[in-house]
Amino acid sequence: MLTPAYQSPNKRVIQDLLTRAAEDISFREALLLDPEKALSGSGLSDDERRIVGSLKKVQLEEWGVDVRRYRAAVRDNGNSAPGVG
Repeated sequence: MLTPAYQSPNKRVIQDLLTRAAEDISFREALLLDPEKALSGSGLSDDERRIVGSLKKVQLEEWGVDVRRYRAAVRDNGNSAPGVG
């Protein structure tokens, strides 16, 4: 069974926020650390803010936001030895 496409006036806003998370490391980190603050003023509904705010780094990748290019900048490549970095 296919899930119907998300239909909301805020669909474009959500896409823009995810794109911003991919291109702006400061925003992505803010979204991951304090989603309520990062999404304030976005115009999203409470449910939409809850859903977008609950995304984790892996989920952002699954949604098509490629954060791999930023991992070197934050030293988070998943291969660091304990005590290194």
